[in-house]
Amino acid sequence: MRADRLVKQHMRSRYLVTMASGEAFDGVLVDVDPQHLVLADAEAVAPTGERTPIDGRLWLPRPSVQYMQQPKA
Repeated sequence: MRADRLVKQHMRSRYLVTMASGEAFDGVLVDVDPQHLVLADAEAVAPTGERTPIDGRLWLPRPSVQYMQQPKA
């Protein structure tokens, strides 16, 4: 699938992922399949900007991802 090729080209890059629920997570994209995105070195990001570290890797369901942003370096 073309979309998967595009996402896989950006593996090992840091993203801010916003879910349809409004939750947001910042982390390094380390794996992707048709159902999930996997982030490492991840943090939950509150609307206030407060960050909460997440222990281990974070699996996010792709159908619930609203959008992904790649922060400026």
